[in-house]
Amino acid sequence: MGKGQYKIPTREELLQKYNRINQIKQEQVGEGRFLQSTNLNCVALCEITSKNLQKHGNIWVCPVSDHVCTRFLFYENGQVGDIDINTQEDKIQQEISR
Repeated sequence: MGKGQYKIPTREELLQKYNRINQIKQEQVGEGRFLQSTNLNCVALCEITSKNLQKHGNIWVCPVSDHVCTRFLFYENGQVGDIDINTQEDKIQQEISR
């Protein structure tokens, strides 16, 4: 650095300038954000750490939430794929089981 006086920013000035929360708020004002859609679907792939499960129709339930661990979240916004697929059909069940 050369000769002269240099102002050292205060903590508040640094937070205001570099705080990630402030950047996100500014981006949201005029720009489209990731995962914004009127037709957004999300599926969670979970790991069950207990054999204590209960079946209710086509749905398996783990009564203790501490025994369920979310591993992945998948999302789709309706732009690709087949929205009319029925995963309960035998043909689809066979595809899933392969």
